[in-house]
Amino acid sequence: MGHCRARFIGVFTALFAVALLVRGELLSAVLVVLLGLLAIAAGVALFLLARRAAAHLEDRGVAWSTMFGARGVVLWEQVQQVVPAMHEPGEAVLLRLRDGSVVPIAPLRKTQSVDDSTGAHPWYLRAGAAVVRAHQQWLAQNPPQGR
Repeated sequence: MGHCRARFIGVFTALFAVALLVRGELLSAVLVVLLGLLAIAAGVALFLLARRAAAHLEDRGVAWSTMFGARGVVLWEQVQQVVPAMHEPGEAVLLRLRDGSVVPIAPLRKTQSVDDSTGAHPWYLRAGAAVVRAHQQWLAQNPPQGR
C-alpha cells in the first residue's frame, strides 16, 4: 500500500511541476520538484532506519538493534524464561533473566495506536513464538547443571 501512495504522490508532483512549467512558472516548478525530492529522501531514510531495527536469533542468544543505534544482546544462558508478552501493549516477547531482571526485545515492540485492536498482530505472535522456540531448543541442548 505504501508503494501505491508513493507512486501516486510522485505522479501528481510531476504533473503539477509540468503544469507550472507550461504556465511559465519556472521557479515554482523547481520548488515543487525539490520538495518532491525531499519527500522521497525522507521516505528512503525512514525505510533504511526501519530495516536497521531488527532482532536476530543466534545460536548463543538473541541480539537486536534499534533504529538509532542502540544494540542489545542477551545470551541464552542468562535467560531463565522467555515470556510471550501479549498482555503488555505493544510487546511481543520479554526475557526474564536469571538475575531477576526483565528485558523486552526492542525491535519486537509495536507502537499501539487508537486504531489497533486489543488483539496482537500475527507478525508479533510469530516473532514471539520464534524466540520461545529458539530458547527451548537451546535448553534442550544445554540442560541446567546443578541449579
